[in-house]
Amino acid sequence: KTRGSCSRKLLRKMGEERQTKISLYPYEGWGKPVLQCHWTVKTLWWSKTRCIVIEQNGHRKNVTKGHMKCLGNGQLEITGQFLRNDDSYFRLTLSSNITDDDVQDGYVLSGALELGSSKYDLQLSHFAMVSINYLEHQQRQNIKHNSLLKTRNLLFSCF
Repeated sequence: KTRGSCSRKLLRKMGEERQTKISLYPYEGWGKPVLQCHWTVKTLWWSKTRCIVIEQNGHRKNVTKGHMKCLGNGQLEITGQFLRNDDSYFRLTLSSNITDDDVQDGYVLSGALELGSSKYDLQLSHFAMVSINYLEHQQRQNIKHNSLLKTRNLLFSCF
């Protein structure tokens, strides 16, 4: 249903209080040790291109400002810089053009995270996935289940 849609609009619509959790899975070719981490992207109500990126590495949290840019064909690029010494620059590319397997796993957006020590020297470090909120998914399933129960009760009450 959301394939090919503008990823920026999806980010703004999906998250409650305009924030979206992005799960990050390390790329096998990334040579540095990686903790299990996720990012949260908060869109700002007053800007279409600005956002706040929160990186959560275990108990450590880094916050920075990001710039969103629509690349067309359902792709979105978020760029920015964290205040740290190594791998401070990032480029997160998300796309709503996803495979059937991703849809069945509950993902809405997929993409890649590139990190580097300068804007022009970025390397692929993580795969990024944005999933449908679990509660929303459960509510949709309950609505389908309830409508099936109502239909079944109506059919059998006639006999």
